[in-house]
Amino acid sequence: MKILITGGSGLVGQEISNKLIDKGHEVRWLSRREDLNAEIKRYKWDIKKNHIDPKAFDGIDAVIHLAGKSVGEGRWTEAAKKEILDSRVQSSTLLMQEINALEKPPKVVVCASAIGIYGDRGEEELDESSSFGNDFLANVVKEWEKAEDICSVSRIVKLRIGVVLTEKGGALPKMMLPIKLGIGSPIGTGKQWISWISLEDLSNLFIAAIENTEMEGVYNAVSPNPVTNEQLTKAIGTKLCRPIFLPNVPSIALKLLLGESAFLVLSSAKVNSENLQKNAFDFKDVIIDDVLN
Repeated sequence: MKILITGGSGLVGQEISNKLIDKGHEVRWLSRREDLNAEIKRYKWDIKKNHIDPKAFDGIDAVIHLAGKSVGEGRWTEAAKKEILDSRVQSSTLLMQEINALEKPPKVVVCASAIGIYGDRGEEELDESSSFGNDFLANVVKEWEKAEDICSVSRIVKLRIGVVLTEKGGALPKMMLPIKLGIGSPIGTGKQWISWISLEDLSNLFIAAIENTEMEGVYNAVSPNPVTNEQLTKAIGTKLCRPIFLPNVPSIALKLLLGESAFLVLSSAKVNSENLQKNAFDFKDVIIDDVLN
């Protein structure tokens, strides 16, 4: 198959690309800079100018849409919040409109979304039918999914992604560092639920969503066994042979340090993935020790 990926140079995009290539598929990226001589050909798109190189879609069987500014980089200033929203909504709107206009559209479009759509829900168990939150992140994801729903000519799969755990980047190395230094401790109450997925499983899931024609609509992309912040902190400490003995980091200290973006580590979302298991998706990392190993 020929597969076009947005956000291909990111952590998740690179992992998916490598696996697809290993399986014998042709991978292309949409990029801000054209490079048709690269190992993975890069076709230019300019979101602000509302333009995508039409040659990017030639013979394409599937599209994976990952593009969007990271929510975990720095404080959420008003400018940063606008960029987080615009990077998702504008890119999705442009991409879906272009796909709708194709004479031969791809059979399937697999889109990134996020469990942030549910908001801070404490101990409540959440599935794909749960109501949405009303905070900044929840509103971003709602608008993001609306833009993805513009596509009307292909099978659409939206994956609401949890916290992606890998040693290659993202949240896990940031959590490991203070624990390695002997100063790690749970955050806030430590009771907030973290719904996670390994990079290995997430990349496999995107590929499964392409290959399994029964998959359509929204799925929670999280492992079957969420953990609390305290459980995850202690599990990392055990793997690193570092005791966790310091008192919890107070919520107020994080809010002073990070501002509104402290929500990322203080909110709680206990999300299940039963619908994925019903679609015969086989998780490799089922419990937190699997991915930490």
